[in-house]
Amino acid sequence: MRRFIEFVVRFKNYIALSALVVMSFSFMSFGSLSQLGGFRAVIVGSIGWIQSLFAWVPNPVALKAENTALRELNLQLSIESSRFRQAMVQNQTLRKMLELPELTEDRLIATDVIGKTTTELRNYATINRGIEDGVREGMACVTDAGLVGLVIGASPHYAVVQLLLNRDTRVAAKVYRSAVDGMIQWEGEMQLSLKNVPKTFDVQVGDLVVTSNYSLKYPANMVIGTVTDVRDETNSLFQRILVTPAVNFGTLEQMYVIDHIPDPERVALEDSIQRTLKERRTER
Repeated sequence: MRRFIEFVVRFKNYIALSALVVMSFSFMSFGSLSQLGGFRAVIVGSIGWIQSLFAWVPNPVALKAENTALRELNLQLSIESSRFRQAMVQNQTLRKMLELPELTEDRLIATDVIGKTTTELRNYATINRGIEDGVREGMACVTDAGLVGLVIGASPHYAVVQLLLNRDTRVAAKVYRSAVDGMIQWEGEMQLSLKNVPKTFDVQVGDLVVTSNYSLKYPANMVIGTVTDVRDETNSLFQRILVTPAVNFGTLEQMYVIDHIPDPERVALEDSIQRTLKERRTER
């Protein structure tokens, strides 16, 4: 029934015309012209009055088409609005990242994050630059906010970055205000830990933590984060210091790779010593 009504509404003009034509021919065949003239006037007037009477009734076919067009337009506007907001955020981020070359003399390779993975408390990010772009294993990665991590593998067009939020992370760091040295590690929470800092050393909440001059893998004075909690460890000579990362890893979309490789001789020596110490602990 609904389809029949839609059919009548869609082709009502043609149906009315056909009925009038049939009626006209019928009257022309069986009546006089004078009578037909008056009758035609009455019919035309009646039809016009009926159409005006029902003109307010909406056409369901036209309404459906109009609603479809409006929904498509609304979707397009929503997509454009989303793209505009994203472009504004990226624009602000890129403007800040343009200030990074002032922090280092090394070449910076701009990259986009195209993937993130987590395996047993080990967080990694995949970037869209690789060996052909100058990215090498061992290069540090930063944003305008601070240190992101370290490149641990690269192919011709892609690379994998070990983020600071990784249980294997070890960064030689210092408190910028007091030059207190320590070791940054991640223990599975949203914050980092500054280890090996004696209780007598001066560390306060709000202190800025940066990479140390003694760091092997990372350039010196790169911002790591801010101290948010300092307390004494029970039955220990060291403090428990929590550091909130300067980088928001949840919204990380772009980063720079610093075109700098640590001294390979020093890297080989320290790695060899680390392996030796680990073997000795295993033997015990």
